[in-house]
Amino acid sequence: MVVASLLATMAFQAATTPPGGVWQDDYKVDANGNPVKEPHMAGTSIMAHIQRMANGQFMIFNPLAFLASLSIILLLLSELSIKRGRWMWTQMVLMWLAITGQAITYFIALHNISLADTWGMLKDVTDVSVVCWLCLMGVVFMGNVVRLCVVLRKWGYLKKKEKKNSDEDDEDKHEQV
Repeated sequence: MVVASLLATMAFQAATTPPGGVWQDDYKVDANGNPVKEPHMAGTSIMAHIQRMANGQFMIFNPLAFLASLSIILLLLSELSIKRGRWMWTQMVLMWLAITGQAITYFIALHNISLADTWGMLKDVTDVSVVCWLCLMGVVFMGNVVRLCVVLRKWGYLKKKEKKNSDEDDEDKHEQV
């Protein structure tokens, strides 16, 4: 619950104070009173005006992290997770989504606040981080698949591998004598 609350707080804070900040003034007309080409209003995101693609990505992954975190908190408060394994699995997937959304949001924000001449280094760091993250998620995913197979075998949904045919076993025993 603590981690989910922390992720929700971080996502909320990122939404209310986006990377690059917000405009502090209204800018609709220039000094001569002529309408400007790209007006803005106080309180709107600077990144939304300057880097529309990055802002769009930010507005996808930040709410994903926020809502996944809130969903985890809701499931924990409902106490269903203590009694049922499916709820625990659902919470685990939601936590993956929350952490991944937060990580992507972080890199978008980092890119937005960095100088253009550092973007090459930032891309290298991001690439290595993403590969490491995907490897870690793959290991955790495979561990959960193995655990699921063990549970399914325990419940009788998966059968154990059968050994050699009993006739073949008898022949092997006779050959050894």
